[in-house]
Amino acid sequence: MPFIFSKIRFGRGQGFKPYRCFFIFPAVFLFLILGGNALGQDVEDIFPSIRTPPPVQESPPKEESLPKKEDPKEEKVPPPRSPLFDRLLSRIGSDLTWGGYLRNETAFRVVTPTGFDKILNILQLEGRYRLFPKIQLSGRINAFYDAVYDVESIDTISPRKGPDTILLDNLTEEQVRQLDPNNVRDVEEVKRRIELKELYLDMNFKNFDLRIGRQIVRWGVVEGARVTDEINPLDFYELILRDIDDRYIPLFMIKANLYLGADSFEAILIPEVRGHRPAPRGSEWEQFQFLPNIEKPNHAWQNFPDDIDNMEVALKYTHVFTGFEVSGSYFYTWDDFPSSFRTIAGLGVFGLPPSVDFVPRYNRLSIYGTTFSKTFSNFVFNAEAAYVDGKNFGTRFGDTLLTEQGESQKDYVKYAVGSDLYALGMDISPAVIQQYILDYDDTIIQDQVDTVAALFLRKQFIHNVWTGNLLLLYFINDNDWLIRPRTMYHITDRLRFSFGVDIFQGKIGTGLPGEFHFIGFFNNNDRVFWDITYSF
Repeated sequence: MPFIFSKIRFGRGQGFKPYRCFFIFPAVFLFLILGGNALGQDVEDIFPSIRTPPPVQESPPKEESLPKKEDPKEEKVPPPRSPLFDRLLSRIGSDLTWGGYLRNETAFRVVTPTGFDKILNILQLEGRYRLFPKIQLSGRINAFYDAVYDVESIDTISPRKGPDTILLDNLTEEQVRQLDPNNVRDVEEVKRRIELKELYLDMNFKNFDLRIGRQIVRWGVVEGARVTDEINPLDFYELILRDIDDRYIPLFMIKANLYLGADSFEAILIPEVRGHRPAPRGSEWEQFQFLPNIEKPNHAWQNFPDDIDNMEVALKYTHVFTGFEVSGSYFYTWDDFPSSFRTIAGLGVFGLPPSVDFVPRYNRLSIYGTTFSKTFSNFVFNAEAAYVDGKNFGTRFGDTLLTEQGESQKDYVKYAVGSDLYALGMDISPAVIQQYILDYDDTIIQDQVDTVAALFLRKQFIHNVWTGNLLLLYFINDNDWLIRPRTMYHITDRLRFSFGVDIFQGKIGTGLPGEFHFIGFFNNNDRVFWDITYSF
């Protein structure tokens, strides 16, 4: 059930610079290939130039009766290829598997101002190389170019959501002169991006697996609920409308799995500290941004060993019974939404706003989770729950002369139930997700109880050729709807075409800081979309 729910009241995001890894990956990749082939080779195989020449054979005696023949001109024969090179090609061909896809994603907004809001051209490459029988290297690279900036104006791509103009930004004369006349709101344009999505080394043994590198780990049994599935942060480049593989931000981690019969144990160490990535500044999908001067903790490898305490740690135990499965987990992490601590002084003079001083910073969370999954004759029942210790919730400004912090730390619980069944000739997956804040304070912006209902339907009209699906998300507290019908048609085994609609129903919110609706905020973003994908 491909949906992800995440209520946002505050947050930020930072972009990783994956290009640093491109210099390391080819060098390591080639070294391992050459090293694997060079081991056990003779010196003569590796350096043909020092090969011992063959013994000289004696010429047969000349027969005088035979006429002499003129010596033909010697033809230039290319030098033989190195045996090491031949073995290298053979090794790559037998141990390397790769693939990927080319895709064009286009969307057209049907609400004023109408126009294209994306013409995304995507190339994804995936590869896996077997270094040794039980060790392999895997990677995934994604690159895109958005041609919408070549055909539409920035105000059509990312229309203004409110009455604000640049005159309200108190710009200096120098800043006004530096404004781009075609982008006076300084909207962040993301025309192209290359990302190393994953790169990890797998070591697989009889009862033990080890994976090291940039990777994505997904926990939980209710698809998209984000109850125990909190290991990787999310990319809100296009809200929650991207494919699931594109929503998760990979992290460098060390993951170990131990299998003992019906029991399995998983341990994860994450030295990299990253939070959610917001949509581009000023774009149509912007809902939050991280504030400047944020107090971001160092990665665990920086200033080693002083910053080793910044490591994130995750532990999980799973037991499989006959027909059902249960698990328990613990995740010691940094909140992917940094807290925007603030100090508000005064009520303003002569109508001027009060002084607000923000000090955004990350804080630690402890998440205790459990999952349950039971298989019946005609459906599967799934449930999961988590207790979150130490969450900071945003608070309202209040009416006092001095308000400190602006955040209230509370524990809360979140839980989800769902099922997967086949009925009426289609796959049906309903789910309900809810969170409850303990020891609630009325100054907290978030509601004490927040509930979302979801339904995913999938129908095959022609087996493995034509499929239709429908995603419904209903945010009960805000009375907001997200409706996503979509159809997919496989022209060939490699070529697929899809068409769909994104419908947002609801209200933007109250207009006060932090008090906006997650889906209703995009009430004017209804659009049609289509894509064509060639897989190889």
